[in-house]
Amino acid sequence: MTYQKFLFAFAAVTITAASFAAVSTPAYSKAPILVVAKPDVVTRRIGYGDLDLASASGERTFNRRVGNGIESLCQEATGDDGRYWSPNYMLCHSSAWRQARPQMATARQRARDIALTGASTIAAAAITIDLSR
Repeated sequence: MTYQKFLFAFAAVTITAASFAAVSTPAYSKAPILVVAKPDVVTRRIGYGDLDLASASGERTFNRRVGNGIESLCQEATGDDGRYWSPNYMLCHSSAWRQARPQMATARQRARDIALTGASTIAAAAITIDLSR
């Protein structure tokens, strides 16, 4: 009887180990992922995962963080430091805010959902803005 239990336990461990070995494949066997950035496009990813967007202070920090990201993006994209608000800088600035506002609204809705229900169907992400130089 003891020998039979031992055989069943050994078989269970062997089957479990074999199934893990079959399911898990080494990382080096997968095809490499190549990401190519376009040299004429400037991108900013502005994270907000550390902020509580349901609070007033979190909202202020969020708005300031996105504004600073847009300023930095437009300075790089136009070569203008923004002090004189050149036409190119102004176009960049308005275009970047047009991209950011819908993403910001989604982030705020996610924060409201979590504050009300404890969960949200909206995935957490960063604000991503892409502009041509």
